[in-house]
Amino acid sequence: MKLYPLNLNIENKNCVVIGGGEVALRKIHGLLAAGAIVKVIAPEVCAGVEELFQHGKISLIRENFSEDLLGDEIILIAATNNPEVNRQAAESAQSKKILVNVVQGETGNFFVPSSIRRGELLLTISTGSNSPAFSKFLRQMLEEELGENFGAGLEIISARRREVKKLLPNPQARKIFWEQFLTCEIWELLKLGAFDKLEKKLAETIRNFQ
Repeated sequence: MKLYPLNLNIENKNCVVIGGGEVALRKIHGLLAAGAIVKVIAPEVCAGVEELFQHGKISLIRENFSEDLLGDEIILIAATNNPEVNRQAAESAQSKKILVNVVQGETGNFFVPSSIRRGELLLTISTGSNSPAFSKFLRQMLEEELGENFGAGLEIISARRREVKKLLPNPQARKIFWEQFLTCEIWELLKLGAFDKLEKKLAETIRNFQ
């Protein structure tokens, strides 16, 4: 299966999760982390989902799924332990042009990849539906390599990006600049959290760039 990679902005967008168990809870946390407005439809929910509802983090409809419970959501995640309910939810959502992810199924039209977040830095890993275990394995290996320092490093570089753009209005010149700066040396500084050295190296590169 050939998938098209896409990072979707769902901040302040309505999304719905069908199901209230532990799997649904993980999906809810992922949506909330991206700033979504989350509605859950499930007759019963686990303690984690209940806590989110009690703290006003999500809305909750304690009913079995039916199509008339859907609104203007842009994403539906079917995460029940009942394949038939998941199938019905997926079909209803697709008829309303809602993007659908079905947990442990292929009736949806998008997959949620394994991901690593480091501040604004987001890396995603997907094997399609071939091997979720392999995606998890890769994520765990990369998490060890990419510590929290990489998110802080991105903030430093981002803060200087506007300065570089002003000094180098030509896009091709900026491309060459960043290729000269972002080397294995910078990788090691990020791993070590050597931000003072990173700042110094960036300032030096800006000063000496021809």
